[in-house]
Amino acid sequence: MRRAALLLLLTGCGGVFGLGSDSGSVASGPGPWPVANVTYGSADGIQETPVVGLSTDAAQNRWLATNAALYLLKPGETRFRRFDARDGLHLSGNPVRYCDSDFSGGDRACPIFGGAVPPGIRTIAGGGSGEVFVGYYGRSAGAGDWTDPDRHSGKIDRVRLKPDGSLQVDRMDLVSSVSAQFWENRRIERLLYDHARRELYAGTNHGVDRLQPDAFRNPKPGEWFLAPTREWLSDHLHPRVCFHKACTGDESKDTQMIGDWRGLALAPDGDLWVAGKWTAGKIRWTQPLSQWHARIGADTFAIAFGDPYDAATGRNPPVFRPPREGDPVDLSTVTVAKDGTVWFASGPQSSSSRAYGIASWDGKAFRYFDPIRDAGLPESNVRDLVALTDGRLAVASFSALLLWDPAAGRHTAVGGIPGGSIQMLELDRRVAPATLHVATEQGAAALRVLP
Repeated sequence: MRRAALLLLLTGCGGVFGLGSDSGSVASGPGPWPVANVTYGSADGIQETPVVGLSTDAAQNRWLATNAALYLLKPGETRFRRFDARDGLHLSGNPVRYCDSDFSGGDRACPIFGGAVPPGIRTIAGGGSGEVFVGYYGRSAGAGDWTDPDRHSGKIDRVRLKPDGSLQVDRMDLVSSVSAQFWENRRIERLLYDHARRELYAGTNHGVDRLQPDAFRNPKPGEWFLAPTREWLSDHLHPRVCFHKACTGDESKDTQMIGDWRGLALAPDGDLWVAGKWTAGKIRWTQPLSQWHARIGADTFAIAFGDPYDAATGRNPPVFRPPREGDPVDLSTVTVAKDGTVWFASGPQSSSSRAYGIASWDGKAFRYFDPIRDAGLPESNVRDLVALTDGRLAVASFSALLLWDPAAGRHTAVGGIPGGSIQMLELDRRVAPATLHVATEQGAAALRVLP
């Protein structure tokens, strides 16, 4: 059910808004949507649950996703339009046909198909005007190389709205920038679009990729597919720790623990904070796309937590302090506050793992907070966390959304959002006041007036 919530402050639909990055951008107007809190559900044309994401593009079109479909609501409209595999999305019913017969190794399968695996869409992120990126579930239990029959599963669709209302859908298949042998990145955990640089970051089951969608093109007839791929993709990077011992740098000896990169956030200096199941770090931005994956050590990471980690003293923890290096900390998110403090949260996806809570990093040391005692959540598993423009944090567990002021030690519950478990938070800073997007099991909310 669609409704105004909490408070309604109507404005005109005019206003100029900035098109800067979601991190640190400066908004100059309210944009085309009323400054009001609105919820979306079945009455607005959403046919399925759960809603896994709500996002806006540079034109302030609102894009919403369920596992089975993508939805669009333009400014001034009151009902979402639905798109699925019949409209070009590469869900399981509409895979792309590939031919790998030219590979120098592997199974050289031809044909071999690539698309989402059930349940389908994992996450979305708005891009340029009329553009949204759709991240899919992929099957990642296999070898991760060219012998794996699921190597083309999952990945990303670049979706653009045509003048006639139909979609242009281009599938972006992630593969190692070095050779055609390695296809580890399949399931898309999080997408982040940098509006200032027009670049997309993808946190996946294995590593973090950087993409330049405007450079995307398909291979020309007879062209080796990696040649055009390298023009728009650099795959992949990841801070790493090793299983129960410090890493040696010898991959034949090290059991590297990497993956499940559910946290992505742009730093004020343009670098990228990443947070995953085992550790976190800050990846340096570099102008040439080709250099993204080709660096090592300090040239790649401004900060890489957790290796080596001394559990006895707590020195250099992988954000939180697990029993040993290589034990999971299950980071669910990372965000950068207006004062530059970096915030992390732990949110296991399995009941067998421990939820460590919330941590802040001031550039020198970590501080730790209890989600229940300090942030006011009813449970310790933090689903998502976003830094607001007023200095507070929006903190979500599966069942509740709180606004927390760590400096003042106060928290306020947010009501009026659709029920069921919270799936994802996103903050659109390109309008003022900013819009907090909340995706839940039963619907979504766009919140512009916060308690």
